[in-house]
Order: sequence, then C-alpha cells, then structure tokens
Amino acid sequence: MKSRETMTIESKESQTQNLLRLKAKLMSQIFNLLDYFEVQDYFTTDVMIIGSCPVHDGDNPQAFNINIDPSSDYYGSWFCNTKHCHEGSNDILSLVGELLAKKSGRPFSFVEVLNFCKDFTKNVNVEFTANISRQDTLSSILEKNSKTQIKGRYTRSQVRSRLKYPCSYYLDRGFSSDALDYFDVGVSEDKNSEMYQRAVFPIYDENDEYMIGCVGRTICGDSKKWKNKKGFNSASFFYNYGKAIKEIDRCGTIILVEGQGDVMKLYMAGVKNAVGMFGSSLSDSQVFLLQKSGALNVVIMSDNDDAGNKVRQEAHEKLKYSFNIHDVITPANDVGDMEPSQIDSIIKPQLKGLY
Repeated sequence: MKSRETMTIESKESQTQNLLRLKAKLMSQIFNLLDYFEVQDYFTTDVMIIGSCPVHDGDNPQAFNINIDPSSDYYGSWFCNTKHCHEGSNDILSLVGELLAKKSGRPFSFVEVLNFCKDFTKNVNVEFTANISRQDTLSSILEKNSKTQIKGRYTRSQVRSRLKYPCSYYLDRGFSSDALDYFDVGVSEDKNSEMYQRAVFPIYDENDEYMIGCVGRTICGDSKKWKNKKGFNSASFFYNYGKAIKEIDRCGTIILVEGQGDVMKLYMAGVKNAVGMFGSSLSDSQVFLLQKSGALNVVIMSDNDDAGNKVRQEAHEKLKYSFNIHDVITPANDVGDMEPSQIDSIIKPQLKGLY
C-alpha cells in the first residue's frame, strides 16, 4: 500500500500536469479567447500579441503583450507595461481571471477560473482537486526567475565582511570611494576563494538584500580578466537591478549599459537607473527582467565599438514592440571611461526626462 506522503506527491504532480495541459489548450485557442472577451485592439507578430491593455482599458497601443512563441520560455506570459496589471502572476490563467472579473464586475476565485477554462476549451479530461494550490499555476519561467529561486546565502553585511575596502585599483582609475562603497566593490584576500586577488562586484537579488553571485576583475595580471563566481549565470540577471528598480519605478526608464564600470560612472554623475548586461549581449532572461521592471522607456547606451553596435541592434529587435527605445552614443569607447563632468555635459542632456 502506498504511503500518504507518496500519494500526496503523485497527486500534486498530476495536478501540475493537468494545469500545464489546460494552459497549453488555452494558448492554442488564444485568438478565440480574446474574441470572447471582445479584445480587438491588438496586432500580432510571429512571437507576440501586442496592443493596449484590456484589463484596465489602456490607450497605449503597445503596452500590453502576450508571448505566443511555443519555443520560448516565456510562452503564455503576458505583461502590462503601464499599470502593471500582470503583477503577482502573469500566466494565461491570471489573464483570464482578470478579464472574467472585468466582464462580470466581480472577482473570480481560482476554482471558478479553472472551471471557465475547462468549459471554454472543452477540456473534459482535465480534473482538479478542491485544494489545488495557486502556486501550481506559475509558469516555468516565473519559477526559474522567482525571488526564492535567485535568493542568495549572504547578506550585504556578510559580503562586506569578506572583502577589503576600498579597492585601490578602481580608485586609481578614477572611481570615487563613495561609488565603490555604494556598490560594495572590494578586494578578496582570501587565498581559498576563487576570487582571490580580484576586485569583486557582488550581484544582489531584486530586493538588493542577498548576494546571488559575483564577478571578479583581476588586479594582478591574471590572464583571465573577468571571472564569474561558480554557479552564477550572468546572462540571467543585470548588474545593479536591485538598486535601480526603485529609480526605474520613479522615472519609468531603465538604462542599459554593458559593464559594471559604466553603471558606477553614471551613478557618480547622479544617474541611478542604469543596469549592466555583463557584456555585449541581451539575453531572453534579461528581456524578461526588463518587462518585469515596469519601465516604459529603455535607453541603450552600449559601448561605441563594433560589439556595442551589435548589441544595440539586437536590443532594438528584441524590444521594439514593448518599449520606447532611446539611443545614447558616447564619445568615448564606453561611458565608464568618461569623467562625471563629461557625463554631465555630454550624456545627461541626451537623457533629459529619462533619469
């Protein structure tokens, strides 16, 4: 006889599979679903439905989108980039719940949403228990990017206790002690650390509380200039995202730069809504974070070289239907090579109203 614990686990797995099948069925009928709710103000691309938000009757014709690319990790995710109607959960079931509530003038329970979806898709083979958890409806991309998934082990104070401050290497390169302190940039002198004799840039979570990884720059001639902490995938996050998110919420703009030094130099000039891509590429996970940030505007301030031009073009292609895009070209190779006074006179006039 199976134990109670085994039966519970199998039941939960079955419920999750039923939910995945139901959501897949909804996405296969997405245009019929939008017709049912009389959503008409939209257009489609190969990978996206784009229009004004039907949840709050928005008037921005590109502020709402649904990912319809089955090969994407974001398939079935939806976003409202004006009033953030998607916050909390942005899977297809949550959109149905929002539209049902709007149509009927009352909130719908999760079970009512499931029953509607079963009836709408004629998915008679899907069954749910009465105590199904709302957590089971989260899409795989939200699970991979949730705060609990990326939360690290060390608090800021614990991180700082392991590094030597200030980092003289960056002081000598024109970075202020205030900026280095603000971003917790220090030197590892622990011979047992993989970051030994490197300037360490801690990466904190979305709440700017726990370290989820770090990158280190050699200061002693190591042939490998930059090194990621083992297990940290820099393509899945942005440098300074946790600090910048409050500024992004205030001004509605996020500034994309390539490196950590670029972020610090902008901070020294009073621009605090910049995030670093850890290089010259914009990943799908980073696009997800941009959408999640609630920003309406994206400023692309990549390096003034071939790689920077390439990432600029890539960002335009990936973001053109979701954000207002602004380009800022730096006279130096990158903004990290500029003095704060140069940023004040050359860069900030191009950022008027965007920081």
